[in-house]
Amino acid sequence: MLFGLWVLTGVLICIIFLFWLKIRLLQKAAVEIEKSLSLILSTDTNTLLSISSRDIYMRRLADSLNSQLRTLRRERLHFQQGNRAVRETIINVSHDLRTPLTAICGYLDLLKQENLPKEAFRYLSIIESRTEALKQLTEEFFR
Repeated sequence: MLFGLWVLTGVLICIIFLFWLKIRLLQKAAVEIEKSLSLILSTDTNTLLSISSRDIYMRRLADSLNSQLRTLRRERLHFQQGNRAVRETIINVSHDLRTPLTAICGYLDLLKQENLPKEAFRYLSIIESRTEALKQLTEEFFR
């Protein structure tokens, strides 16, 4: 009877030890996932999570997180491409607006050198002030 009690106690201690070991291994895998995920998110890398645990649930968690990381990368790439396209469009529009404005200013300077009636000079100064205002608005818009 006493021997059976010792055996039962030994078995219970072994079971408790195995559960404790399993919990420690799961904790280790969780810490690995946490550190790897922090590293992956803080740097722009294409690596995925890898864990040393053989626990099926922790592997499923890592696979799920890897799937989310792939989705995040695709969305980030899509955003970067869109952002690049917007910047290029702004540069092109900026050039398309600034070039004619610069030409207009040049022609106005040439007209000011001509012998024109006073009324024409008045109109010329109005055009010049409006053109300058348009240049300033354009510069402010693209800043």
